[in-house]
Amino acid sequence: MHETSLMQYTLDAVEHRVFALQMHKVKSIDLVVGEMRGALPELLQEAFRILTYARPVFHGAQLHIEERPVVLQCQKCGKRYSAADFHQVACPDCGAPEYAIVQGNELYIDSFEGE
Repeated sequence: MHETSLMQYTLDAVEHRVFALQMHKVKSIDLVVGEMRGALPELLQEAFRILTYARPVFHGAQLHIEERPVVLQCQKCGKRYSAADFHQVACPDCGAPEYAIVQGNELYIDSFEGE
């Protein structure tokens, strides 16, 4: 379950910034997770619950996850399209198999709120 290590890294990064800003409590964390990262939101939430239990700065904090679906862009005609079926990635307009991933590979802390 790599969600635990992802959440550990997230909490460490937020905690480091919280202390640098001389804050005492985190109220919420906003995470952006692309579908290609393979991180399941429910497992991230569970890891958050477990890993924040013994970290007082996170008591009562909420984790908000924005999921981003995979979006491809055709290298030939420029059309952007969904990659709902990863085995069928040819452009639906021109049929070209060359594409760039323009969304769905994200994994970052968008923001956090604290006091």
